[in-house]
Amino acid sequence: MKMHKKLPLALAVSSLVALAGCGGGGSSGSDSGSASTTVTGTATAPAGAVAKLEPVNPLQIAARFLISPAHAKIDGLQPVSGAKVELIRVDDDGKQIGEVLAETATSISGNYKIDLPEGVSLAGNLIVRITGQNNSEMRAQVVEKAVNISPVSEFVLRSFIKSGADLDALKPGAVVSLSGAVEEFDMTAGANLDEMFKTLEQVAGEYVETKIADISAGTGDATSISGDYRSAAMGFGLHDSDGSGHGTFALDTYASPFNFVGHADGTVDVTISGEETGYGSISGANLANAYVGYSSDVDDEVEELEATFNAKNVLMIAGEFEEELEGSDDYGFRYPAANYPLQKLKDQNLFFVQAQDGAIRYATLDTDGDNIYDAIDPSNKLGDEVFRSIEVFAKTPTSASAADLQGQYGRVFLSAKLASGGTIDIENENNILNFDGVDEVSYGEVSGDGVNVTDGWYDNSDSNSETLDYTVESNGNLNVDGSTGFINDEANFIVFGESDGLDGTGAEAGTTMMVKLPTTAPSVSGKTYRLMFVGVGFPGNNLAMTNTTFGSTITMNSETEATATTRTAEFSMAGLGGDIQIEKSDEATAEDATVDISANGAAVIVVGDASTEATYFIGYFNESGSLGIFRTAYTNDLNAPEELGMAILIELP
Repeated sequence: MKMHKKLPLALAVSSLVALAGCGGGGSSGSDSGSASTTVTGTATAPAGAVAKLEPVNPLQIAARFLISPAHAKIDGLQPVSGAKVELIRVDDDGKQIGEVLAETATSISGNYKIDLPEGVSLAGNLIVRITGQNNSEMRAQVVEKAVNISPVSEFVLRSFIKSGADLDALKPGAVVSLSGAVEEFDMTAGANLDEMFKTLEQVAGEYVETKIADISAGTGDATSISGDYRSAAMGFGLHDSDGSGHGTFALDTYASPFNFVGHADGTVDVTISGEETGYGSISGANLANAYVGYSSDVDDEVEELEATFNAKNVLMIAGEFEEELEGSDDYGFRYPAANYPLQKLKDQNLFFVQAQDGAIRYATLDTDGDNIYDAIDPSNKLGDEVFRSIEVFAKTPTSASAADLQGQYGRVFLSAKLASGGTIDIENENNILNFDGVDEVSYGEVSGDGVNVTDGWYDNSDSNSETLDYTVESNGNLNVDGSTGFINDEANFIVFGESDGLDGTGAEAGTTMMVKLPTTAPSVSGKTYRLMFVGVGFPGNNLAMTNTTFGSTITMNSETEATATTRTAEFSMAGLGGDIQIEKSDEATAEDATVDISANGAAVIVVGDASTEATYFIGYFNESGSLGIFRTAYTNDLNAPEELGMAILIELP
């Protein structure tokens, strides 16, 4: 899961600037609410877009030199002075219920103080509101006695409303924690509130969406997920250098042993016992003259984490705001808070996560003259980095053998290759393997696509057939003709993750997933699947990565028709020398899809219009229809595929 983030990972976009420390006013605790309960805070907004102010007289202007305005965590926010603050209740759509309960005004430094009327309690649907130009609003949920009103508080409230959450039932701690984490995503405010909300969505939208889904799901009983697990992942990264004309395209594999100890209250103790990594990169001002690097590492450090398991079968591991600097390097990293939502299959202990990590790279300082760089210099930002991956966690068997692997398995494969001279190849494949339950596995025709950064699409299919030797150890280790992977505790899922390379010459990485195939087509009608997708391509000679957000789903309306409801994010660079650009869909879009499932679980799902623009999912469903693994190909205007990737469909409870 790369909780250590030893390698440069990422999420940051070109609009991000220095990350601030932990934000938000301190909590005074959740009070029951009475006439003596006083709520205080500060109102801030983008300069020029604040609330309708009372006239500011010369004495007030002079006072600003004596009274320090509130520190704005987001660059460009200013205190809102002389604004009316109203205390109201709202429904789950955010509309006011009843009359204004109380009102006050902000001081010249943006501070306010308001008393709760008798019988009014702190709650997620109790709101303090100021109204700005063109009737724009900034609101904050009164879940504690210290409540700041800002674009962040308004964005968080809007996100809860959009999710359909029961505002009155929200736990105060969850609201406070989410708002504080978003304030760590420091950014430039923009000219007005509309620009501010767009920036918040761009930078922190995925984090907020995932966190709210977890908050709203309710607590699950985690005792059934306890045990030893193994993880394997492959990811891709883009790194820029803020207009300096130098960048990196990276690929990455990592694997770790995990232990989960689950409790009835939904809490889970997570132990990571080391990590094996492989990292390849191509870096420079342009591809033709780029340097190809490769490194691998084995880390035996043990790390303890806390997680929660909710009623929607999601194990949520939260990564906090972090700084990382080595002391010997003249640069360091800041990582905003990140969520790692592991979606569990409904019928077995198999989890998947689509990691969305981020980092901003800064120059570092030697603050005490000892020749050790010991501090980040937030005024000297060097670049942004973005990283996306798909990772699987499989429960480890205790007495596996070769006899457990018998019958047909559907295989999906994704790989990337880097070579000196500017070569980048993305390839994916699918085919069926037959294990004999003794020591041999055979396979036939392989279907696949390839995309080269300079030459575009090529056919990656292979009609050859072959028989290979395989062995299985009791802990699930699987060796097929020298390639090593592992099986899960039920022997119906297989994963391989491997990387190789020579520094200065080339690097490659690949991941393989396989599911045990059914003998009759599984029924999928009426099921909704969480969609996890990562794609890589080179549209218009750009380097680009695309992912779906956590809330993306495919709902099977019948055995042959479906609806894909997705939000996507695309990160791109104009060659290695470009800066990272981001394009995100503001709202989820619904597209029709066709579904074709064969008797052995082989499936093709086409999302969009195959005659113009569509994404093809080519792969397999498992025996129960609870899991689908697919290679993907995106085509535009009937051209050959310009983006290839991998997708996982996990049936939701």
